[in-house]
Amino acid sequence: METIDVGIHIQAPIEQVWDSMAIFHEEQPLAKEVKFLRILKEGPSGINGVGTVREAKIGMTKFVEEIVAFDPPNYFEYRVRKSTVPMKHDLGCFKFESTNGGTDVRWISRFELPWPVIGKMMEKYACRNMGNTFLSILKQIKAYLEA
Repeated sequence: METIDVGIHIQAPIEQVWDSMAIFHEEQPLAKEVKFLRILKEGPSGINGVGTVREAKIGMTKFVEEIVAFDPPNYFEYRVRKSTVPMKHDLGCFKFESTNGGTDVRWISRFELPWPVIGKMMEKYACRNMGNTFLSILKQIKAYLEA
């Protein structure tokens, strides 16, 4: 099991950062790596919140994820239910904290590639690659919100 844990400080109020990252919007995502994000199934409280199922394409990989915890504007958690890259996804979450006149954001994801023989080696590569992608996405959102 590998863990990606990246973070960034964004000089913007927590509510604005939360709205940009945790709330579904129809317009184009704020980062070039995110090809699309769409709602497949609304949760009981609508398109944002626990039970919502979303499909995202990040780079070349498609994910179907379900929101399993939603605590505005501090935290939300998701699980990848299906992916074009077979994986066991244990945790995905965003944590938001007001600090130093802005917001600290952490993006954490824990996964395993269930492939015999090469799985562990590929996990290290995937962790490094996705960690860089996640950080790039956070940097683009930071640039957008601080402009």
